Amino acid sequence: MKKSARLASVVKIAESEEHKAMQGYGQYQQQLEEQKGRLEQLVEYRAEYLAQFQERAEVGISVQQMQRYRAFISQLDNGIEEQNRVIGSIKLELEAKRREWFSKRTRTQAIDKVVEQHLTNEQLQDNKREQKESDEYSQTSSTSYASFD
Repeated sequence: MKKSARLASVVKIAESEEHKAMQGYGQYQQQLEEQKGRLEQLVEYRAEYLAQFQERAEVGISVQQMQRYRAFISQLDNGIEEQNRVIGSIKLELEAKRREWFSKRTRTQAIDKVVEQHLTNEQLQDNKREQKESDEYSQTSSTSYASFD
């Protein structure tokens, strides 16, 4: 069995590992987008709630209502901070997954290159063998024709 054929299973394993790493990277990208969307919703909700508070404060509200508004806005601020921490954590994981995928991709490319070199060498050897066989056949044929003279 030729070396290039024996390496086929190594190539399949490397490609499978690369594919898994790429999927993991994609999942973290999706999570990041979802969490960014949640952050955006929180920020928008805070802005709307703050605007509502300001409108009511202009007309006049009780101290208790003002304290409830401020407490809720504070809770939203805490939620926004927490969401920013979540996004930061996901970004770190995403970068780790990107490096892992890139590493697997580089390995797969290196293995592909080795297989390609073996295929090229095998083809050259096959061509040389065929040329030698052709030359030997030609010599045998010309010797046979010479004996008929």
